[in-house]
This record gives sequence, structure tokens and C-alpha cells, in this order.
Amino acid sequence: MTTPQRLRDYYAAWSWQDVDAVLQFFDDQSSFEDLAFAAKFDGLDQIRSFIELTYAGAPDFEVHPTEVMVDGDKAAASWLMSGTHRGDLPGFPATGKRFEVRAASIIQMSGPTIHRIVDYWNPVEFQRSVGLA
Repeated sequence: MTTPQRLRDYYAAWSWQDVDAVLQFFDDQSSFEDLAFAAKFDGLDQIRSFIELTYAGAPDFEVHPTEVMVDGDKAAASWLMSGTHRGDLPGFPATGKRFEVRAASIIQMSGPTIHRIVDYWNPVEFQRSVGLA
């Protein structure tokens, strides 16, 4: 079982641009799926690579949860991600422009650890935000 505060802490960690701070919420059995990139990352090494890719694309990346709901070992959250698109991301060449995009996650916990997380966000909203659409 987890608490809404544990997940708020997870989202806050993304805003610190500290890979290890985010990784502390996962273990080697965890999986992270980003549907907008159509990519899945299994285990700490692959999740680390995704976090590093995110920070390379937006060194000032921030996440602000707007709602967190927890029911036992299952959770859902809505959040706002923002930053400056300074580096290339898969399918999105760098523009140097700011973005702000709404997103949501479905999460399955295993004790205090995220066992599985699936992030949903609209790539078209991102493209419009950074001037690619």
C-alpha cells in the first residue's frame, strides 16, 4: 500500500533533474511505459536511460501533480509537465521553446516501490507547444 504523498514525492523528484532521486521510487523489477513515445523500459538500467533522455531533451524538466488517487496498490495521477525543449527527443527535434503539456499516469505499486507505471500524454499538444505543428 502507498499514500498519495509518496506519489507526490515521486513527481516532485522529476523536477529536481536528479536521475537517482527519481530512480529511488523503482527497483529492478519495475517497468515504465511512455505511450506517447510507444516505448517501454524494464528494470533500473532502462528506466535510468529514459530519465536521462528526458533531461537531455529538457534540462529544466518539471512535473507538477494536479491530482493523485490511491486505492491499495493501485493509483492514478494527473499532472502537468513543462520545460524548455533544448535537446532532441524521439521524433521531436529540439526547438529551444518552452512547453507545458497535461499528462496522466496509471500506477501499480509494490509496497513503497512503483512496480508498473504507464504515462499518457498527447504528443500533438507537445508539438504545438514547441512549434513543431
